[in-house]
Amino acid sequence: MSRAVAPPGLAALLAATPARLAIGRAGPRLRARSYLRFLADHARAREAVMSEVPRSFVRALGLVEIGTRAATRAEYLAIPELGRTLAPAAVVRLQRCRRRPDVQLAITDGLSSTAVLENGAALLSGLGRRLRARGDRLGTLLFIRNGRVRVQDEIGAIIHPEIFCLLVGERPGLATAESLSAYVIFRPTRCSAEPDRTVISNIHCAGLSPQRAVRAIVDLIAEMQAYGASGTTLAEARSAAERGRPGDGTRNRRTEARAADHQPHR
Repeated sequence: MSRAVAPPGLAALLAATPARLAIGRAGPRLRARSYLRFLADHARAREAVMSEVPRSFVRALGLVEIGTRAATRAEYLAIPELGRTLAPAAVVRLQRCRRRPDVQLAITDGLSSTAVLENGAALLSGLGRRLRARGDRLGTLLFIRNGRVRVQDEIGAIIHPEIFCLLVGERPGLATAESLSAYVIFRPTRCSAEPDRTVISNIHCAGLSPQRAVRAIVDLIAEMQAYGASGTTLAEARSAAERGRPGDGTRNRRTEARAADHQPHR
């Protein structure tokens, strides 16, 4: 393999992806360098899943910490449903948080504490700054320990935000363990389903940078406020508007009035 002539376009392909391509072999086995790199990347991925976000990090960002019924990382991984439901103490604490905000921001470790530590601070601070500049009233900033995406619905049923943006540490791969996703939903309830969410993913320095992600998320929130919808309903309303006709029942007078109130801030 070391003497082989690289096919045309291979250099461009290797430059465009972190995937393991054309790594060669030593007899029937991987080369030592490739094998050791694989072991190191696998160890980083496992560390991202199993490690905890330090409480000092949560305090430094001024976040209110709540937990799910998954008391440990082991429980979180073994029983996914525990990460979707709030612990009783979390329900009590949420009763003291700001109710009915325009936008609720929260972050959870999910499957990568590394992603939260690397990109969480930049995303939260950037989102908070831009949303306040638009005139949005923000809810109490939350950190959910051992949380999964659908815990968003339980929290939404208690604090009743207009828009809820949950930042989640995504399952790490061998290329990166630093990827966050933003799950954004209009008026979440316990009856919300996955098609009700709009997702912006691959947020990390080698993907969608935190700075670009902040702009994309704020633009998405503004669009949800204008249409009064998220997820597939928002996509349908957007398509209808592009075709030159209003969406079917996605806007109401309250939503239109609220969108008009926000126009000076956009």
